[in-house]
This record gives sequence, structure tokens and C-alpha cells, in this order.
Amino acid sequence: MVSISLGDDALFRLGGTARRAPTRSFRLASGDVLVLGGAARLAYHGIDRVLPGTSRLLPGGGRLNLTLRRVTRP
Repeated sequence: MVSISLGDDALFRLGGTARRAPTRSFRLASGDVLVLGGAARLAYHGIDRVLPGTSRLLPGGGRLNLTLRRVTRP
């Protein structure tokens, strides 16, 4: 999985493959690219919050996320 962040910064949280596994948080800024491969693709992950006013890329603020995944037949 490849994720491209554009616009306001966000706090991204990454855990393990079990929901109760310890987590780590990262700040993603506009233009950051995150790659999850191998076992990390199965980890619980998501955005905790968007930090308004941290970018002027988008009129009116906000955040865009482009996620690219390869899907194959089972």
C-alpha cells in the first residue's frame, strides 16, 4: 500500500496485527508518502486527527489522501 498525504498535517497511528497491540503515532505533512509492505499491510492503522491550518495547499483547508493498493484474485 502506498499512501500520499496532501494538505493539512495529520496524526497517523500504526499498530500491530492484533487490535490491542501497542501503537505508534507519526505526523504526516503535505507531500509525505507512506509505504506499508509485507506484514505491515495487515497492521491496524488510521488517522487520529487532522491538524487544521498547517497547510495552504487546499483553498479552505483540509486534507487529501491518495491510497494505492494492488488487488489480486484470491
